[in-house]
Amino acid sequence: MKITITVLSLICCLSVFGQNYPGYSQNNYAGVHAGFVNPAFLADNRLLVDVNVMSLSFSAFNDYLYFSPRNMPYGYAKTFLPKLQDQAALDYTSDTLNGKIVPVGEVTNYREKLNSGNLFVFNNSQNKPRNLFYNHEIAVLNVMVSLDQDVAFSFGIKQRTFVNLDYIPKQALELGVREIEAPEFWNILYQKQDVKLSFNTWNEYAVGLASVVYNKDQHFVKTGINLKYLQGLAAAYISTSDLQFDIKNGDTANFISGAVDYSYSDNLSSASYGIENIGLSSFGIDLSRPFTGAGGNGFAADIGVVYEWRPKYQDYLYEMDGKKGIERPDLNKYKLRLALSLNDIGGIRYKKAPDSRKFAFADDLTNFDFNQLSSSSLQDFNVNVASLVSQGQATYLQSDNFFMNTPTHITASVDYMIFKNLYVNANSLLGFAMRNDPNRSIYRTNFSITPRYEHSLFALAIPVSYATVYGARVGLSARISPFLVLGTSNLVPFFSAGKDVEVDGADFYMAIKVPIRKRLPRDTDGDLVSDKVDLCVNTAGVWQFRGCPDTDGDGVQDSEDRCPGEPGKIEFNGCPDSDNDGIIDLRDDCVDVPGLPEFNGCPDTDGDKIIDSNDDCPTVAGIIAFNGCPDSDGDGIKDSDDLCPNNAGPKENNGCPDTDSDGLFDYLDDCPKIAGPKENKGCPWPDTDEDGILDKDDKCPLNKGPKENNGCPYIDTDGDGILDKDDACVNVPGVAENMGCPLIEEEEKEILQTAFNNLEFETGKAIIKDISFESLDRLAELLNKKPDWKIKITGHTDSQGGAQNNLILSKKRAESVSTYLASKGISTADRVVIAYFGEEKPIADNSTPEGRQTNRRVEMDIIFE
Repeated sequence: MKITITVLSLICCLSVFGQNYPGYSQNNYAGVHAGFVNPAFLADNRLLVDVNVMSLSFSAFNDYLYFSPRNMPYGYAKTFLPKLQDQAALDYTSDTLNGKIVPVGEVTNYREKLNSGNLFVFNNSQNKPRNLFYNHEIAVLNVMVSLDQDVAFSFGIKQRTFVNLDYIPKQALELGVREIEAPEFWNILYQKQDVKLSFNTWNEYAVGLASVVYNKDQHFVKTGINLKYLQGLAAAYISTSDLQFDIKNGDTANFISGAVDYSYSDNLSSASYGIENIGLSSFGIDLSRPFTGAGGNGFAADIGVVYEWRPKYQDYLYEMDGKKGIERPDLNKYKLRLALSLNDIGGIRYKKAPDSRKFAFADDLTNFDFNQLSSSSLQDFNVNVASLVSQGQATYLQSDNFFMNTPTHITASVDYMIFKNLYVNANSLLGFAMRNDPNRSIYRTNFSITPRYEHSLFALAIPVSYATVYGARVGLSARISPFLVLGTSNLVPFFSAGKDVEVDGADFYMAIKVPIRKRLPRDTDGDLVSDKVDLCVNTAGVWQFRGCPDTDGDGVQDSEDRCPGEPGKIEFNGCPDSDNDGIIDLRDDCVDVPGLPEFNGCPDTDGDKIIDSNDDCPTVAGIIAFNGCPDSDGDGIKDSDDLCPNNAGPKENNGCPDTDSDGLFDYLDDCPKIAGPKENKGCPWPDTDEDGILDKDDKCPLNKGPKENNGCPYIDTDGDGILDKDDACVNVPGVAENMGCPLIEEEEKEILQTAFNNLEFETGKAIIKDISFESLDRLAELLNKKPDWKIKITGHTDSQGGAQNNLILSKKRAESVSTYLASKGISTADRVVIAYFGEEKPIADNSTPEGRQTNRRVEMDIIFE
């Protein structure tokens, strides 16, 4: 049964298992190592570049063979010293009370110490199948590069090795360890002994790509993929199918049946090494050169997706280089992160070595001698199997190649930020085989909860895990600096020296790295323009000019701004033109008023070639003699002093002509070419009705009448019962109470009186003040309702100033009222009569201010003809 011992010896050397980088791979500064677990982690991570110079991860766990640190000094002696003695004198038996292997036949001096110091302990107290696992990973020159904030690329090389041993029955373990010398297990039929052992080691050349696919407000999603070319270095497996046996004694089986399948890649040698020296080097693998040699080829892939919830995403936005709302690359932004990945999808196809065997025992094989399988090497074992076949005790079942799948697994994690730099992570790994073959590599399902503190320069994590093989564990992960990472998922082996504990395995990882962290762009002068594009690194500026200053903010950088301290215009090299006249303020004599180049920026509003500041009449073209004021009629008197600016007249008449020399200016003379008395506006007195009485003395100038009746006939022309001599409205029927004129209602009188009372003019001018418009509008409405009414407007002044000046002013004011009524739809040509008397008809004393105020008036009377 030595072949069983051979298998167990190989497995005991490799009986280890674990997950890579527990407590570290979820770190936001893990860089390329995070991509090993989930390729999506690489996008929008905290590193710009991450170079893994070298990292090593190995794990060792099983549920049968235990290590006793307390017995280490004697255990080493017990384990290795017998090799220096006579092998024939060494025998093993079993102490079934404590389940330990007790050596006998040793040198007397060592017996007591060695018996008390067992280095390894076999625990087979539970009647269940045993499992043993191993994997290691050596990664060199793995590089991750962030192409931008959203996309990252990775590539690298890894050497990976997996050993899986599943479903070893308790009885088979005891029989194998004790070389069948276990009478309590004899003469018992053992059925369905399906044991599976697989070994696979390969080089892995991977490229990865990760990218952000959704980023809006609080929600963020990124995905990634790793594509791998697998260079198979070596592989082997042993599998039993429906194996049944009944042990008769230490040399013979009553009955044995079933099938055994063992294969190994054709690049493994079958050198004749002793059982005690069985190891990877026995199979032709040079462990000092793990990346040379190949026995197969294949491909694999990892895919992953990550979702982040960022409720305070706005707190991580900044402005730089003319862009707003940029996410900070140097900070983690999530409150909650969910990650899911499917890893190691694929495998390697190997060509079988010529001596690989798949054979089945003959159905009638009884009293089988185990010595027929006894061997000291794999080569001898192959020869013995061939002998069984030739004797008819077994049959061959052969194929040319075999496929080793990679350890496909699903990883899911939830990462929660408690507060800044402090996180808790829940992670689960579900391992499974894509194909249910004996030649498979698998991870065992495990779960972990990991609180961690992470900083850009260091990190500490405490993974608490549970796996289906080794149960619960507490580990420690430390990123001692950006360049060195150490960790384990099981602290027991590292703190149990000299203690009475049973260590069922260990794991450890380390990495030497050269990371380059992402940082905010350097901005020395704090002007929101990064130094890499800032043309004025040490002087605060604006993005428009690549960080160079524009002190006055006029869109012209200071180096090109002729007026850097004052906002100006681009077309004037940054100098201001306050009045927008096209002349910069430095050359503009009138900075606040638009002007002309010929006057150094000063205006000449009326275009008379005299600048406004020197022009007494800036809005009216004039002449130099009068400082820009006009003399429209050319009589040598400027218009402002000329009572008749449009008609030339002598200075003694203040510029007004008197053509008929009757002492009344033409402007006031109704008969300017015929001399007449002033009382009749310069016209000779007429006798309109030719009754021999001049109109000035004729009370009825339009109707003939006797002199004794003041030129009026004794008639009632309008038939209103009032004789014409007493009728103020001879031709219009009226009432006696209104002197023969039509009756005017009180309301209508009120309108007339209000218009009169409210009428005001600017001092010394014929310009009506705004306050008068409302009452004049009501007067206009009344006249529009009374189309048969006429209105007489009579202008008066006080006695201040010259008489003719006052006469002119009274006329102009009466005309202003007429013009306003015309603007409201009143036909002034046939309904308005203008009269003016200047200072001639005062109604109050001109010697007092109150009296003069009263005399400055325009009277409005309704007349009927």
